[in-house]
Amino acid sequence: MHLALKLLLALVPKDKAIHILLAGILLPVFLICVLFSGPVVVHERVPMVSQEQAMLYFNAAKRVSNSTSSPCDKGVIVNWQQVIAIDAVLLNQDFSNANEDRAYQLARRFVEKIGECTHCQGTGEKRTCSTYPVYRLKTIDEVMDELGFSQEEKERVMQFLAADLSFLLNISGVPPGWVPQTGPWAWPVPGNYSISSGFGPRIDPFTGDVGKHDGIDIPDVIGTRAVAARKGVVVHCSWSSGYGNLVELDHGDGIHTLYGHLSAYSVIKGQVVEMGQEIGRIGSSGKSTGPHLHFEVRVNGVPVNPLTFYGGS
Repeated sequence: MHLALKLLLALVPKDKAIHILLAGILLPVFLICVLFSGPVVVHERVPMVSQEQAMLYFNAAKRVSNSTSSPCDKGVIVNWQQVIAIDAVLLNQDFSNANEDRAYQLARRFVEKIGECTHCQGTGEKRTCSTYPVYRLKTIDEVMDELGFSQEEKERVMQFLAADLSFLLNISGVPPGWVPQTGPWAWPVPGNYSISSGFGPRIDPFTGDVGKHDGIDIPDVIGTRAVAARKGVVVHCSWSSGYGNLVELDHGDGIHTLYGHLSAYSVIKGQVVEMGQEIGRIGSSGKSTGPHLHFEVRVNGVPVNPLTFYGGS
């Protein structure tokens, strides 16, 4: 800031009075630009929507998804995050106009009827058959093309989807500004203490049902370093259903840590890693709604809240 001010002053006559006057005018303007540059970035990367408004889109996507299933076809699942990202652009971030019907109609754009299937019950004279529609899930690019989005608008949508937006629905379990207590344990994503989904009961971002979350989710951009929480041995380093690309470490005394949804591995099975050593890169592989690290701690095979090891609840 000091250097920028000096450069500005260098462009004007070297009169002390003028310098003072310009400093009084330019410095406040410069400070305002600096102060508001951060919120602008947040505004561009995260939809400015309340939890209540986000639930409108979540429920709409679930309602549409449920309507596509039948006794003879499992149907499709509409990604609520894609619905909300598109409407963030349509509404220019003004979600005061969001409502249940609007969210539902937008979610319906993601499904298309492609045929029918028949389901029969009973035998003989009591046999009855019913016909049900079969749907396919459109890609987000198809929906954006149908809406006539420009390339710039498409890029804004994808910018919103670069982060896992599930934090809009779930309570992380930590107060604002929480910082982990490190010592015997290193935080798995250095410098990033945000948690989009905590340990325990939560709304499943795919099904909408209440389930149990065996770890915590730390959202970050793809390619961010994930590190070992403690010294240990790599006992798993490959694809695992649900977890996607998974690294599991054995720390002894029955304690294991798991690092899921990775985009790349930095270790191999059997390798000994030190606390804080990189084990992989954050991604969105497996059952994931956006880039984040799923961090899990198991004691004698039983998942426990990872935050208990960092001074959290």
